[in-house]
Amino acid sequence: MDQPEQNPIEIATTSESPNGASLFVTEPGEMPARDDIFPPWTGWDVLAVAGSTVAMVFLCSVLALGVAHLVSGAHNIPARDLATNPLVIISAQIVAYPIVMLFMMMVVGSRSDEGFWRSVRWNWNGPKVAACVVGGAIVATVVNFASAYLPLPKSTAMDNFFHETFVAYLTAIFGITLGPLLEELFFRGMLYPTMRRLIGVIPATLFTATMFAAIHGAQLEYAWAPLLSIFVVGIIFTVVREKTGSVAATFVMHVGYNLTLFAMLWVASDHFRHLEKVTG
Repeated sequence: MDQPEQNPIEIATTSESPNGASLFVTEPGEMPARDDIFPPWTGWDVLAVAGSTVAMVFLCSVLALGVAHLVSGAHNIPARDLATNPLVIISAQIVAYPIVMLFMMMVVGSRSDEGFWRSVRWNWNGPKVAACVVGGAIVATVVNFASAYLPLPKSTAMDNFFHETFVAYLTAIFGITLGPLLEELFFRGMLYPTMRRLIGVIPATLFTATMFAAIHGAQLEYAWAPLLSIFVVGIIFTVVREKTGSVAATFVMHVGYNLTLFAMLWVASDHFRHLEKVTG
């Protein structure tokens, strides 16, 4: 009796285009390597990293709150006031972010054999990436200029970080180092390629920018005008990620953007010594 004809196994192999996308070609007779799929992680992995970020920031905030209570003079301060103290908040994030990055590396490492930085398409290209610093500065300047024509709130929660010189410097340092690094690794490194694979470039770009703006909502009192500005900035960063295929490019652009805004505040407040000039 003749055996039924068996079709060869078709699998997807990939080569990467200049923009970091995967081009799939079917070849018979071989099993796919997991690194042939980009990104190799799933939407559940992205949710796990997002959840760990919330949990770790909360735990570190509780820890920072406890430390603050032990500090001399803090015993008479209500816990609610300490919980909203800028120094407590920024200290908690400084501790939490590196831990979240380690967890992110573990998640990506469990899905890929390429190594973390290659897996998220860090793709450092000196000359092109360096140009993104200037690009970020230009975006910050344009956004700052456009903000003068938008109905911005008189004050936001972010203003509380610019009432004391030490906290202002600490916020600025965090805002040009750990802050943009974790945000770009997550939003443009993990979230965007996952959504791009699921729903396509344009919807993924809009979704990533929306989530990017959403995490800044509490800082901006959920006012629509500054959130719109962050949304537009998120679109620009994501487009740069798509065109360059490099998360390093968007990180450096993000640094250039934040550095420019902090520099404007630094100059306007006489080196953070007269912060009342910029926060009232």
